[in-house]
Formats: sequence, structure tokens, C-alpha cells
Amino acid sequence: MGKTKQLKMQILQHYFSIRDNLATLKLVYDSFSELINPNFGDGSIEKLNDKLFSDIREAVLLLPRKFKLNLHIVIRDFGDYTKEECENIIRQNVFLTAYRVFKENRRKLLSGFSLIGAGAAILVVSYLLREHELWFDLINISGTLFVWEGVNMAFLERNLENRATRALARSIRNITIEGEQEETVCAQP
Repeated sequence: MGKTKQLKMQILQHYFSIRDNLATLKLVYDSFSELINPNFGDGSIEKLNDKLFSDIREAVLLLPRKFKLNLHIVIRDFGDYTKEECENIIRQNVFLTAYRVFKENRRKLLSGFSLIGAGAAILVVSYLLREHELWFDLINISGTLFVWEGVNMAFLERNLENRATRALARSIRNITIEGEQEETVCAQP
């Protein structure tokens, strides 16, 4: 193993328990209520704020691709929630996050195609005004920028986000939740 790989492993071992290609990260929260966004929804299911998912994304980004991630979530005080309710809330929020990513990707695709269409129309207008050199150049540049931004939004950004989401989904092997003094229970996303 090269010096660079050894250094990377030493750094990662400060944050993760690593065995073979499996890394375990322990996330500790004082209370489950610190993960809840109290201003969202009608109360039938709690929505988590971005704190837990931000921590998970950061952990996935730190690990090399070959590693699978076990998340061990310790909640010191469940408060008004039972462990089963917490597991259900986390599971439902994983589905909600996946739905949000799907909606954002669809919106970007539609916005991208709208920009491409507008850019194509502007390029046609620039072609019609090609006798007026200044107008032709300005409109041509504007149309090209619209098309470029549309292609970027519809294809490049969406593709990068889809890859990041798939990498996140593939990286997480399982999630365990426990209270500070309790036995471990597994919650599959």
C-alpha cells in the first residue's frame, strides 16, 4: 500500500470503524427532536430537517467508492417518540427525499428543454436578421447561451445529480438506531 493510501486510511479511521471494505460511522444526537422540522406537514408524519441527511451525504463523500457504509445512529433521548416511531420517520423521510430528488430532476429536464427550445427560436430569428451584422451577432450569442444552458441543465446537471444519488443509495449498507442504553435495532431504508 502506498504512502498516500496509508495516509487516507489513517485519516478515515479517525472517523469510521473500518474493516475490509465496510466502514461504520456512528452519528450521535442528543435528542430525536433536534432532527425534526416542526414547521413542515400536518403532523401525520414528521419531516426530518436536513441535518441527518447532510451528515450521511458528507460520510458518503468522504469514503472511497469501494467502501460500503453502515450508519449507527445513537439518539440519547427519544423524547415523545418510541424507537419504532423514529425508525418509521427515518424510513418515510428516505422515501420523501427520493421523491424530492425525482421531482427536482424532472423539473430540471423540463426547464432545460424549455431553454433549448427558446434558444433554437432565438437562433432562427438571428438567421433571419443575418443582414444586420450587429443584431445577428447579439441575437446569435443569446440563442447560443440559451441552448448551452438548456443542455447543461437538462443533461449534464441532472446526470451528475443522478449519479450522486445512486452512489449514495449504493453506499449505504444498513442503518441501525439505538438509544444510549438500549439494544441495537436495524432500520432498512
